[in-house]
Amino acid sequence: GNAVVTPAGELVDILRVNGPLGRLAAAVHISKDGSKMAFDFKADFVDLPGGATKFTIRRDEKTKRYYSLANYVLPGDRNLSPAKTRNTLALIWSPDLVNWSVQAIVFHHSDPIAHAFQYVDWEFDGEDLIAASRTAYDDGLGGAHNAHDANFLTFHRIRDFRTLSHDVDRATQKNAE
Repeated sequence: GNAVVTPAGELVDILRVNGPLGRLAAAVHISKDGSKMAFDFKADFVDLPGGATKFTIRRDEKTKRYYSLANYVLPGDRNLSPAKTRNTLALIWSPDLVNWSVQAIVFHHSDPIAHAFQYVDWEFDGEDLIAASRTAYDDGLGGAHNAHDANFLTFHRIRDFRTLSHDVDRATQKNAE
């Protein structure tokens, strides 16, 4: 999970959930003294694109938005298990940790069986994001055994992340290296 401070100053742990379309996460509330956790089954699920796989959430002090790089499940892949679909990495954001939007697709490969960008951790670096990904991709030797069994650890710089535009339909790799 991700321990994150809400805009109201509350500590929550946001956890991945293997739910429909890969869009659920669970927000577990931590008491002020850290001794208790609370989860309301009816109120504490969050619609988070990419919520079925590991994600890291950080707050941008410049915009006061929360950002994450998450495995968004594109419409063409919705017949697959959301928790195993990791061939698309999206930049998502939220003003409040509850309402999430896909800002841009930063990486995509059309094959979800042997290609993945997963277990991504990242940091702000000025106007950019820097990220490390456990990546399953072509290597000239037959590639990864499957998407989960990655054959690379890759480093990426996503330039000017705040200016990237929403392009889910085309699934481009705009501004990423």
